[in-house]
Amino acid sequence: MAATRADVARAAGVSPSTVTYVLSGQRSTRSSTRERVMRAVRELDYHPNTAARSLASPGLRTAGVLFRRQRSTIDANDLDYVDGVRRALEPSGIQVVIPVMTSSAPLIELRSLVRSGSLGGVVLMDVAQGDDREVMLLDEEIPTVLIGSSGRAVGAPGIDTDFVQMAHASVEHLAGLGHRRIIALMRETTYDDAHARQDQAHELLLAAGDLGVDVLVRQVPELALACGDIVGADGLVEGCSAVISNNPAAVVGLACAAQAHGLSIPADLSVLTLGVTEYRGRQGESFSELSVDREAMGAAAGSLLLARLRGEPDPVERRRLMPAFLRDRGSTARYRSRGADAKPPGSSHDLPDSTVSVRR
Repeated sequence: MAATRADVARAAGVSPSTVTYVLSGQRSTRSSTRERVMRAVRELDYHPNTAARSLASPGLRTAGVLFRRQRSTIDANDLDYVDGVRRALEPSGIQVVIPVMTSSAPLIELRSLVRSGSLGGVVLMDVAQGDDREVMLLDEEIPTVLIGSSGRAVGAPGIDTDFVQMAHASVEHLAGLGHRRIIALMRETTYDDAHARQDQAHELLLAAGDLGVDVLVRQVPELALACGDIVGADGLVEGCSAVISNNPAAVVGLACAAQAHGLSIPADLSVLTLGVTEYRGRQGESFSELSVDREAMGAAAGSLLLARLRGEPDPVERRRLMPAFLRDRGSTARYRSRGADAKPPGSSHDLPDSTVSVRR
């Protein structure tokens, strides 16, 4: 059985709090006392609980929410997760911060930050397959929780979106309104390997096959001007009638381009966002959205981190999935033909090179 702080205290003839003071350096102690404590630590092969020490130490009552450096922005949707983490941790006196990695070697910078004692625990965002940040944090014995999944069999526990359910619900919603050809306007993944970005597009294609709907995937940068060529005076290209998007900047650009061509949402095209809240350009009007409760997910991650800081056992279910639900804000409507000259679902003409089509 592993030695405890109380065992060390008895062997050294001191109080348990004195053992803490010696090991943490929080208070000065006599050299003879330090020698007795350290001798007992060596003889008993005592290994302090790093997580519990982080929670107990006034100098380590800070938790970081870490985004990846590839991010061009951190927007209001991201801050919903942070607000949830704060809601879970701040009542226990733990301050939540968002460290910004600015160097060309962010992993080295993160390691330096950790070893400085600035972070007592971490919630990782934008988690990638085999995420090297998770590996480093676990090696440094920093209590860590994921919002996402790294695919590691033995790694940090986490909370994640049920992307299978999200994709199926989004395609099913539009298919139920009669839309048979849909453009998926997605964030570019060339330089962003976060599994959430990869999973959303992949699961949309699988859901489309199951439901007999054509989904044309277009990955574009997070820029308002990135998608002006997918809509014209006759509507969306390739006879599509609806858009699903996880790209907030591009979907705003789409709405502006549609308006410039005299089209309206949802009368001429339906728009549904995935996991993001974005405004349509008119005061107080947002796109209909399929997403998890982001603040609730952040709070769940924060509660899981708090349990780790307290040294509690990890949950048996190391990856908990949260379902997405529809927030209907009126940007989707039943499919409507644009007249005799309209292209019916199923017609085709060339799409831009970055578009991928999956048909049954």
